[in-house]
Amino acid sequence: MVITSKDNPKIKQLAKLYSNRKYRRETGLFVIEGIRGCVDAVLDDVKNGGIINVRGVYYVEGTFGDELEWFRDTLDELPENKRFVITHEIADKISDTDSCQGIFVVAECMDKPFSGEALKAGGKYLIMDGLQDPGNLGTMIRTSDAMGLDGIVLAGNCVDLYNPKTVRSAVGSMPRVDIFVEKDFEKVAETFAVKGIPTAAAVIEGGTDVLRYDFSKGCAVVIGNEGRGLAEEHVRLCSGRVTISMHGHIDSLNAATAATIFLWEMTRRGD
Repeated sequence: MVITSKDNPKIKQLAKLYSNRKYRRETGLFVIEGIRGCVDAVLDDVKNGGIINVRGVYYVEGTFGDELEWFRDTLDELPENKRFVITHEIADKISDTDSCQGIFVVAECMDKPFSGEALKAGGKYLIMDGLQDPGNLGTMIRTSDAMGLDGIVLAGNCVDLYNPKTVRSAVGSMPRVDIFVEKDFEKVAETFAVKGIPTAAAVIEGGTDVLRYDFSKGCAVVIGNEGRGLAEEHVRLCSGRVTISMHGHIDSLNAATAATIFLWEMTRRGD
């Protein structure tokens, strides 16, 4: 099906899903933009057992060069009513990037309900409390996938998991890590405690050095807002504190960089 009008109802929905957090939650749908992410999503739907449930693919004719000619056959495995050719003008209107690649996928949201039953005993987790940068979140999801983390919890007033910048930064890793959204930090901390998984507040100073922290019984490292860090009342709700010792002239790291260090130490010993 070819869509040429910006007023087409499907295009209006696509644009609203792209730009409106509340609408994404109401519909249970979100948008993936870019060739790599969209190709991965379609492959996950038709080749990898439905890891992602694709509701629609919108693309500009000529988007797939010779190196992606094989993908046309994969795309054809989706029902015809899920495949839509759009114009460059429509693609540019929807995208917020400087170099739109001319392809979007609408898919079902993938976060899971948070509960003790959903957590793995002895598991390794990241808890984001009030994280605001979508690129940081996407990087953390991708790194968590690479390190084999058991899951991520978004607590407090975190950036939207389905913010287009988060989705682009995650680059296909989102369906491969269990992700939970639970605003009530106290509930999150209590649930981990009942499950017997220690929670470690990441603090600039005063915590156990990350190189000496015992991750062997599982752990959930809690990372706070990029500018303010963790609220003291949330630090007190955690069962421990962990610190990355600094040896240069700075006193803190970018949240995604700090998370990478914690992830490495949590998983590298195979505890």
